[in-house]
Amino acid sequence: MPIGSASDTIRKFNAVAQANEETLKKNPYSDTYKIQQFDTKNYGRPPPGSKTEARGVKAGVHVCREILFLCETIDQNAEGEEPHKWVKFGKLFNIYSFYSDKLVGMLIRARKYGLVHFEGEMLYQRQDDEKVITMLMALQEIRESLSASGDPANCIQIRRSSAPAPFVPPEVKEKPRLRPIRSDSVTSSKAKFEAPSSINTESDPLPVLGKPKKPWTPKDTSKAPVFCTY
Repeated sequence: MPIGSASDTIRKFNAVAQANEETLKKNPYSDTYKIQQFDTKNYGRPPPGSKTEARGVKAGVHVCREILFLCETIDQNAEGEEPHKWVKFGKLFNIYSFYSDKLVGMLIRARKYGLVHFEGEMLYQRQDDEKVITMLMALQEIRESLSASGDPANCIQIRRSSAPAPFVPPEVKEKPRLRPIRSDSVTSSKAKFEAPSSINTESDPLPVLGKPKKPWTPKDTSKAPVFCTY
């Protein structure tokens, strides 16, 4: 194995020391820490060529596939006509729960890129089952325009061939909410605690339960013991 010269060894040592010094400048707990200055273009982005950037690009491809699968699921189970097919959140939640538990997150991300529309900032199970989720583009157009950008900050890009169609909210007939009816058991149990209307408490005295009490009479004090005082 060839041995390098002393100058090569010194050069490698200086490179390691310089890299360590740059790392300490970014560490807020070191004595040589300096406040970092970032430009708006590279702020919040991983270093180019790092493993963090590679993981971000890979995650962007995965999110792109998830959004496309979500749009396909909505299109298969939706009502109405393209490009504004719609489905209720409760129905979509029951169907999508067999595949993934990230329905709300994917819906919010799809709305961010202008693929779907729904009211409110968040969707909750049972509470928002009647909310309508509407597609803003046809499924074939989504397949052609949706792709991964390769940028960890903006992982998805939409290439529209034409202007989007104006959105018209669909007419959805709400089901009337049925008022709960008391069962016979509840009605009968309530009747036990209600006084019957046939009894008149003013004219007819209420029956006394148990033995009647004797009237109070003063005690005979003649037989009581007498204490003498001197």
